[in-house]
Amino acid sequence: MSTNYESLKNWIFNSGLIITDSNDNNYGGVYSFYDETNKKYSFLYPEITGYSISACSFLYKLEKNENYLKLAKASSQWLMKIFDEHNGIIQGIDDSNPHRKKLAYSFDTAICAKGLLDLHSITNDSQILQNAEKLINWMLESIEPNGTVMPYMELETKKFSQSNDVWYKQKGCLHIKTCIPLLQLYKISKKENLIQTAEQICDNFKLFQNNDGSFMIHGDTKIINLHTQSYAIEGLLFAYSVTKKQDYLTSCQKALNWCMSNIENDGSIPLWFNFKDKSKAIYPIAQIIRLMILTDKILNSNQYSASINKLVKFIFSLQALTLDNKTNGGFYEEFYKSVFVWKKRSKLNSWGSLFALQALYWYENYDDISFENSILDIY
Repeated sequence: MSTNYESLKNWIFNSGLIITDSNDNNYGGVYSFYDETNKKYSFLYPEITGYSISACSFLYKLEKNENYLKLAKASSQWLMKIFDEHNGIIQGIDDSNPHRKKLAYSFDTAICAKGLLDLHSITNDSQILQNAEKLINWMLESIEPNGTVMPYMELETKKFSQSNDVWYKQKGCLHIKTCIPLLQLYKISKKENLIQTAEQICDNFKLFQNNDGSFMIHGDTKIINLHTQSYAIEGLLFAYSVTKKQDYLTSCQKALNWCMSNIENDGSIPLWFNFKDKSKAIYPIAQIIRLMILTDKILNSNQYSASINKLVKFIFSLQALTLDNKTNGGFYEEFYKSVFVWKKRSKLNSWGSLFALQALYWYENYDDISFENSILDIY
């Protein structure tokens, strides 16, 4: 593997991004980012810890290194401690923002459930499976009869709700990804309600997808967010692998073709369209690389290969290659537009780096991967 990949993997697991001290109360928790300016990590993030469990499971399959399983188990125990304490997966445990502890999120819960199910696929541990089912049963309460997903529960009232305060508190295309743990559990339990609900969630792609293939962030706006669109494609592509419903694959192809047509000269795709913020972020580009590779594998084609090469070249412009082990190998969050100048944000981003790890592995081992096996590992 390349130096870029190995440095990235080392940063994720050895820089302090993940709490690896077994004596720490938050052993297994993953920080949101490292602030290079202030030389510190920011709040511990349950959703990202779910991604980390999946990444550990992915790497264990490749390397058979028991340390990945040990860390993934610690992370899963940390998540369940949070779930049991708060009766839901809250956004973060940062005491400086107590409001975070008042809401539990459906999307975050789905990501954590997927992490547990990925770990269970390796360990076959019945307790891990029971915990995943506990999270999924909680999440099922957020799904309405038409398959739309209520974004969060107000923990004081135990009622699901949505708000216009911020984009992730509204029903949106991102929630299509919540189908994945339902389909994973269906493959284990064969409970028909799980696949039926998953298909209801996925069928709502028609509420969000524009004629040109792009996805509206919500169903009543012209705003497009590349990150949430990527979540939608991930859910649809996973659902296609289970159901073989052609309209899911067609939707993914249309969305990826739209992405391909919006690659800029530097190899980036803007994070936002029809919105005031200007950003070129690591996390959606890493997601799109993975999705283009998987779709090319389905089609047995190189339709997206030129685009993939451009996107990979761009993400390297966001990788920190330094002598400081707190930063070396990690990926900065984004370039952002400040008046007329593009600047690099001095925060190394956890989930973008986790997505990039898998994207680079698949990119560098393109000839050896298959859709059927690799789609199971996407996180």
